[in-house]
Amino acid sequence: MARPLNILMIADHSRQKIFPRSYSMAHALVQRGHQVTLLAITEKSRWGIKVSQWDGIRLIETPDLFWGKLRSGWDIWDMLNRLYFLNHDKSAYDLIHCRGTRPISIYPALYLSQKQKIPFLIDWIDWFGRGGLVEINRPKWSRLFLGWLETYYEEAFLIKAAGVTVISTALLERAKSLGVSHERICYLPGGTHPDRFLVGSKEECRNILGFSQSDPIIGFSSADSHLDLDIVMQSLAIVARKYPSVKLLITGQRSTKVFNLARIHQVADRLIQTGFLPIEKLPTYLSCADLFVLPFPATPYNLGRWPNKVGDYICLGRPIVSNPVGEIKTLFDRHCIGLLAEWNVEDFAQKIIQILDHPDLAHQMVQRALRVARDEYDWKILIIRLEDFYIKVLTDSRAPAFAPVQPNG
Repeated sequence: MARPLNILMIADHSRQKIFPRSYSMAHALVQRGHQVTLLAITEKSRWGIKVSQWDGIRLIETPDLFWGKLRSGWDIWDMLNRLYFLNHDKSAYDLIHCRGTRPISIYPALYLSQKQKIPFLIDWIDWFGRGGLVEINRPKWSRLFLGWLETYYEEAFLIKAAGVTVISTALLERAKSLGVSHERICYLPGGTHPDRFLVGSKEECRNILGFSQSDPIIGFSSADSHLDLDIVMQSLAIVARKYPSVKLLITGQRSTKVFNLARIHQVADRLIQTGFLPIEKLPTYLSCADLFVLPFPATPYNLGRWPNKVGDYICLGRPIVSNPVGEIKTLFDRHCIGLLAEWNVEDFAQKIIQILDHPDLAHQMVQRALRVARDEYDWKILIIRLEDFYIKVLTDSRAPAFAPVQPNG
């Protein structure tokens, strides 16, 4: 590889929200000997720029006037703070990598790219615009008045970037359809942390948390969004006919909407909502599960994404019941780490029952999942692909200093 790089990563969410991907990329790059500065939104502050260290990453947190889920990349005040910081920052960066292209990410990237004459890249991880999340998980007024804006920012800047990393093959094809050449695209799926997200004994973890050893437990991991759980609740009611003590454990912020959904389907007494968990406690709770569910309907949004929870699931080595859509279908077809169900309640429930009925089948899936998490999707492996792409982008930008180092002699 070339000499160590000085990389600026610009994210459009807070430290908590960027953990699964931006942090993972930055930390793995630091472990490879590179310098990484990561711009993120402060959790709550509306004034002042905070500079700190985060596992070897130089973390810059900028203030935002919005609150809650609105702190997601649209605030002009946040953008101005980032421009101010970059204008006074003395660092000589080699390249810029943006997580998304909302205003607080793309305009600072364009500014610094022009100022320092360095390439910028875009990390495309979700299908937000036309046909995507904006039409699924946004209020009607937002779809009507802001849908076009989401689509514009998602699509308009890809062609200007020196490179685009994509989390799914659907986004790869979409980038090509928008004029990005194949050579400027790097497919980089979500990764795993086998050394941090350690598998726990189901029996030991249940003892720690006071859960019954005999109750079948179905797990669903989330942070603050609980999409497509209706099919899970309806399936749970069917599973309960054969396994009367079955429980559904859901991590992430407690949601009245989720509880009401469970009540409608008469499974509220089977629901375990843990509330938001710090990352060090999450494996203990999830290790209590016999299997995990990942409802994944065939929508453009799901075609365009890689659900980060699947990395946690395979690290913990539990079978998964999901649906044959996008990257999930490809992953299951290649490695058979669970069962894929049709998008109907009866089949989804029967796949759960099949795993509970056949411990030997589940054990085989467990071994394959652990192997895949360790040998194929570990960030320590994926980051080499990203590093090679950085070098290619810099070489194509005609920067001689970044040509591959030749061995002596």
